[in-house]
Amino acid sequence: MRITKKIFWKTIILTLCAVFILAVSAFGIASLLAPEAMMDFTASIGLESISGDYAYQEYERSGDVACLARSFIVSADMKNDRTAEDRFARLYEHESFSEYCAEQDEAVSKQEGLTGYSYRSYVCGLAARVRYRLSDEKTEEEVIEFALSETGKNFPQGNPMVALTVEAARAEDTEFCRRLSESLRGGGFEESKDYLNMIKILEGVIHA
Repeated sequence: MRITKKIFWKTIILTLCAVFILAVSAFGIASLLAPEAMMDFTASIGLESISGDYAYQEYERSGDVACLARSFIVSADMKNDRTAEDRFARLYEHESFSEYCAEQDEAVSKQEGLTGYSYRSYVCGLAARVRYRLSDEKTEEEVIEFALSETGKNFPQGNPMVALTVEAARAEDTEFCRRLSESLRGGGFEESKDYLNMIKILEGVIHA
């Protein structure tokens, strides 16, 4: 009887080990052969960071700008800043970047009925926040110049200067907010409600 029980449990353990090895192998094969499917799967179970890595892997395999954009957005949201900066640099220089942004604007307009939405502003706003978090005194001016260059004179909603203002104000970075305020005032922007709110936020940090 003892021998039979030992054989039984040994068989169970070996079977479980075999199943585990097969599962790991299948996961690895899927990762290599179908990164897009793994991207969606890992996102569906809450593994956002891993999902972004699979998106980047799919971009490297297929050159799909949508996957590159997704990989950047995930990295930026997770505050994996150096990875995000590297991926944004590739996205910003991608030959299809402007076309892809226009497609996203059109899709949102049709599906959500939103007007004035700018995918490019959203992505560049994330990039401005990433670059701010990575910056030092020598590169802060470059961050501001980037945000200025991607913000229209009509100061549309959700533009990169708004994103940068919120990030710097949250960090209570008095000196950077002072420089940002000066750039906003000298940027020739329309004094919209959002513009005036950003000035107010910056002044609040400066004079706190």
